[in-house]
Amino acid sequence: MKMKFFFASLLLGASVSVFAQGFKDGIDFYSIGDYENARTILDRNINSAANKAEAFYYYGMIDFKEGRLDAAKANFDKGVAADAANPYNLVGQGAVLLKQGNKAGEDLFKAARKLVKKDAKLEVAIAEAYFAADPTAYDKKIEKCIADARKWTKDGIVETYICEGDMSMARNEVGNAMGKYEMAFTKDETNIEATVKYADTYFQVNKQLALQKLHEIIAAHPNSALVQRQLAEKLYENGDFAEAAERYGNYVKSTNNHFDKDEARFAQLLYFADKFDECYNVASALKAKITPASNYYVPACRMMMYSLENKGQWAEAAAIGKEMFAQKKGANDINFNFKDLVMYAKALEEAKMPEEAMKYYDEAIQSNPDNLDLARNLSAQAAKAKVFDKAIYYGKKVIDSDKCTANDFATMANTYKDKAASHEDAAAKAADLAEAVKYINKALEMKPNDIVLLYYKSGILMATEEKNNGAALETMQAMAKAIKALPADQQPAYNGTLGYAYQYIGFYYNGIKNKEKAVEAFKAWSEVADAATKEKLLNVIATLEK
Repeated sequence: MKMKFFFASLLLGASVSVFAQGFKDGIDFYSIGDYENARTILDRNINSAANKAEAFYYYGMIDFKEGRLDAAKANFDKGVAADAANPYNLVGQGAVLLKQGNKAGEDLFKAARKLVKKDAKLEVAIAEAYFAADPTAYDKKIEKCIADARKWTKDGIVETYICEGDMSMARNEVGNAMGKYEMAFTKDETNIEATVKYADTYFQVNKQLALQKLHEIIAAHPNSALVQRQLAEKLYENGDFAEAAERYGNYVKSTNNHFDKDEARFAQLLYFADKFDECYNVASALKAKITPASNYYVPACRMMMYSLENKGQWAEAAAIGKEMFAQKKGANDINFNFKDLVMYAKALEEAKMPEEAMKYYDEAIQSNPDNLDLARNLSAQAAKAKVFDKAIYYGKKVIDSDKCTANDFATMANTYKDKAASHEDAAAKAADLAEAVKYINKALEMKPNDIVLLYYKSGILMATEEKNNGAALETMQAMAKAIKALPADQQPAYNGTLGYAYQYIGFYYNGIKNKEKAVEAFKAWSEVADAATKEKLLNVIATLEK
């Protein structure tokens, strides 16, 4: 729709002011060092440029800044041919020569100065050319250019302070740069370049002040693509996702001078703001107008998939996820992030494609081996659903890592115990219980007197018993000993567990006719039992002591 409107405007004779702003947007992006986007905007608006010499100058400067000196010279030459009276392309030609070590470039600066006498902005451009060639060798000449520029205006000009700020930033003197940008901004609070650079540097130390200044400058330049984008970006960086989404929306909808990556960011911000329908619509529209070769095809698919999942549309999410992951043609082609892999796996799982889901869960774990929470969660979910083979599969990914904890061994032990309970075959049950014992012992090697681990082990060992053979006796005794070793004020919290241990010990000894030890255990149990249980135990003890 935007493109149809664009061409219709051309046919109907759109106003020059609209295109003038478009071309100016390109210059604005150039001024803050965003050369890629600057070139894109200049390309879009070159046919509307009233001053072709100026256009060639900015094309040349983009090439120059990015180190393509031959291309820069070609553009400056075209600029001179388009308008020999424009001094800036002469400065550009001179900058190329100086950068190549040819001091004849200074003759071109002199020729430019003859075209416009005592022009402050021209002197700033020449200062920048000297700095790009060799800031140390031409230090004095740079200083003179700046001094002359200030002398030829009443109070000095904004551009001189911006120039000095840029030079300080190039030297990594951030404090000095901040001061110069602030001086530039103070001279003219409506100057876009000064405000944006001021906000960019101050954002590092005072985010709210920087945002305040960007809010103010957008009131003065509501149609500036750069100002709209910078405010939206800074809001995003500050975590103000809702307002950032609103600002990005205004920016994307109000100007042709935005980019595919801006629409991708807009969709992302809508997602962060929990506006899943809007996110899907923006991402879907972006995907429809670009090709899979675009850098923003995968981001568009990503936001579509994420939004669909949050709406519970699993089959649709799996379908767009399949399309997204189809862009990965080789190991190094596209590096999908951890969340991409997990979200796609989840969509596949919910869409009843468990085998495919496991492939992507595995890839997610491999992509981030230090983060084993996914494997732990998958193992726990599978165990809860009684899908024990899957629970063990993911549990072993944790066990086999160097990040394994005692709790991980205990979880694996309990998984095997639960799996054993699901068997009717005695041999299979015994094999799984043997694995459970193996893993709980590994946990206790790491935390020998841990009461919870001892409790888990006692339950596993009791499951191995077919008769009263005392398989869990030593563990119950160790657990009771560990509880009694606690400070007195902590022991009452374990009365139930202690009673459980003494109950087992008492019934075991009673079963093998060792009345003395049985009575000892039942008395210890009675000390921590509730009133009703204690009364019953006292009767049992009395009977045994007869």
